[in-house]
Amino acid sequence: MRSINLIIVAGALLLQACGSDQPNKGKPIVLGDPATIVTETDSQYLQDFVADIKPIEKPVETTPTEDTATKAPAEAPKQEPAKAEEPKKEESKQTAAAPAPKGNGLKVEFKEITILIPNINTRTYKQQDTKKANGATYELTGGSIAGNHIKAGGGNVAKVAQRYQTVIAVKTDMGTLVLESLSRTTDWQNLKGGNNTFSISGLEQGQLQYIKAGPAAIKNAVTRAARNKRMSRATEQKWLKAISRVRDANDKPLVVILRSVMWKIEGKDASGKPYQKQLRLDIPLK
Repeated sequence: MRSINLIIVAGALLLQACGSDQPNKGKPIVLGDPATIVTETDSQYLQDFVADIKPIEKPVETTPTEDTATKAPAEAPKQEPAKAEEPKKEESKQTAAAPAPKGNGLKVEFKEITILIPNINTRTYKQQDTKKANGATYELTGGSIAGNHIKAGGGNVAKVAQRYQTVIAVKTDMGTLVLESLSRTTDWQNLKGGNNTFSISGLEQGQLQYIKAGPAAIKNAVTRAARNKRMSRATEQKWLKAISRVRDANDKPLVVILRSVMWKIEGKDASGKPYQKQLRLDIPLK
């Protein structure tokens, strides 16, 4: 009997010891209580085996129409090639080239245009292939260019500009002494005209532009010209005496002489290609 009591007491003590391992049994769980946190350290239980969730897009349902249900899909309409715009009338319209001018005078046949200055005679001192050149030079031997015309053909002339060179000379019974240091070249000036005919103007004797010079400049110019011609001292003094009373480059016995005239001709050839040509005419001393 005594041994049975000892077994019962030992069992009671054992049950009390097991209950002391769980002091919070039956009590509510408290968040943050370290006694309730379980930390897993085994890597095999830390792997992620869950695939990312991707929503499945619901396909858009379309109700077939009568055409799509019974016919093959229609082809995309063919696009017509874009038509080139017709050029404007102003651009497409090309002025017909004027025929080559006819008549006597200086006729210069450039590749793009033919130029005629009527009723004058000229000469040249070297062979000039005007078909391959952009300019040409001649010397006037007869006729007059003052009040004359420039005529063109074989192409079209849009503009003609003119400039010229004058020089002062002393003209007495001893002859003519040209004062080369008293020369002037004018600016380009457009000539009036149209339809491939332009009027030469401004070359009359009273309209010529010349360099302005006073008595001292004129005297120096005479001395220089006399020495360039290797005149004697006595002859030089005669020329200086002849101009002793002049006050202006246009006072007698001084005269304004037209030395040369240049024309710049611009336009388009028969095919519409733009060009520019120059023509020079030298005037010999009389």
